[in-house]
Amino acid sequence: MIDPDNLGRTFGPYTVTVEREHIRALATVLGEDRAVYHMVEAAHAAGMPDLPAPPTLATRYGLWANPALLAELEAIGAPLPRLLHGEQSYEYHQPIFAGDELIASPELVELEQKMGKSGPFEVLTLETRWYNQHSQLVLTDQLVVVVRGE
Repeated sequence: MIDPDNLGRTFGPYTVTVEREHIRALATVLGEDRAVYHMVEAAHAAGMPDLPAPPTLATRYGLWANPALLAELEAIGAPLPRLLHGEQSYEYHQPIFAGDELIASPELVELEQKMGKSGPFEVLTLETRWYNQHSQLVLTDQLVVVVRGE
């Protein structure tokens, strides 16, 4: 079981650069074929500085693609093999574009210990505030993860 003293703990900070190829790949998977997601010239013509990030791009840089955060969670008792994605939500404050440097420090904002048919499990809620290279809050990401019992 995860020590309740970890509630309020902040992980990181982590820095990532938003890459055009990640935007293009996610847009393709989502079936988003508008040129602004694939061609810099089209984004410029639309008044954007570069390719805009699709709404779920933060998942690419969040928990599942962040080995450092996964290691920190394992250290408190939430190893990857026992993690299940519960739900995720995004609140955008500013647009995100290719080339942006994003800095994030996920915080453990909720920790519930529950009993299921097969034994105890925990539900973690991580809230991540993403800031760009101009120190502007661009995105708040909330992730709920179920930690299965051993």
